[in-house]
Amino acid sequence: MTRNKNGNVRRLKSGRFQARYMLPTGQQVSAGTFDTKGQAEQRLDEIQVDIRRGEHWDGRKGKTRFRDFMVEYMAHRELTATQGELANNRSYLKVHLLPAFGNLRMEEFDEEAVDKWFAAQRPTETRRNVYAFLRRAMKYAVKWKYVRRSPCQVLDLNKGVGEPRPSWSKEDFLRVLEHVPAEVVVNSATGAKRVYYREALEVMFAAHLRLGEVVALNANDFNRKTGELRIERQVTNLGHTTETKTGARAELYLFEIGVAAINRLPLGIGAVPMFPGVVSPRMPRSSLQKAWRSAATKAGLENFHVHDIRHIGLTLVAASGAPIKDVMARGRHRSLQSAMRYQHTDADRDRKVADDVNRLMGGTWGASATSG
Repeated sequence: MTRNKNGNVRRLKSGRFQARYMLPTGQQVSAGTFDTKGQAEQRLDEIQVDIRRGEHWDGRKGKTRFRDFMVEYMAHRELTATQGELANNRSYLKVHLLPAFGNLRMEEFDEEAVDKWFAAQRPTETRRNVYAFLRRAMKYAVKWKYVRRSPCQVLDLNKGVGEPRPSWSKEDFLRVLEHVPAEVVVNSATGAKRVYYREALEVMFAAHLRLGEVVALNANDFNRKTGELRIERQVTNLGHTTETKTGARAELYLFEIGVAAINRLPLGIGAVPMFPGVVSPRMPRSSLQKAWRSAATKAGLENFHVHDIRHIGLTLVAASGAPIKDVMARGRHRSLQSAMRYQHTDADRDRKVADDVNRLMGGTWGASATSG
């Protein structure tokens, strides 16, 4: 065995030469085997140059299979993600990613593999969400040195995903409400029982709540003296009570339709659920969603989703002339881009803008244009 400042080279029984070197961590690793001693020493010199530059690549992590890397990534993800996000992530892995990539070694996981997988999927929101999850995981794969470069480089990511969601109006919302039941029959023995689906939907509209946020409300979240509603938690689709989707809490003045709805509810005290369920103390989010879906179908608006209710209210806030920061505050948005979605311009508003500018100009533009 010969040693130099960059490592050591030893002759194997096969006649080949094995090069070994020391990582900055103090761990000794193999650089492979070579036909000649000179080739082995040259490789050691190259490795030391890369180490000094901070460009050295330890290829052993690249032998890790995708499924094993994702175990490590999900353990990290559990420290930062919500229960709802984790549930979605696990579903994406089980249904979409592990069947496609599970056996691949990370060194084999390249852009071609991802591009072909992506192209083979139907152009839906699910495909986009799964890809976004994979892309985030691969950023950590690069950071943790499992791969040199992220294989997630898909072009035209949103191509063919589908048409934008319809813009629903307050009239559409009221039309669906007419079909929301006030009573339901649980069984023939007990007869019909009062339900508060309509009230929940009206409060949802009046405070721009998400589905999980409205069913998580307690009686003491509403201040009957001021008309303010406190929003600080949600019920996830797994039944867990957590902080809101964005982690933000707020106190908002309700639209009158929401105040009237709360005044029709049974008077509760403290942390009693604001909206009682038929067979449980708290209204399940699935029950409210089913009630809305059924009512929307009866109203002939099958594509009107329950989360569109929030969009209608925030669009009205924006249309009232409220500054974008107020739209952000009422919607509890984390980014300006999210709030900007509610800044619609329809034909009537556009005509009003043009007419207002014409008045400011005093009608002189047309006269000067024709006088020349």
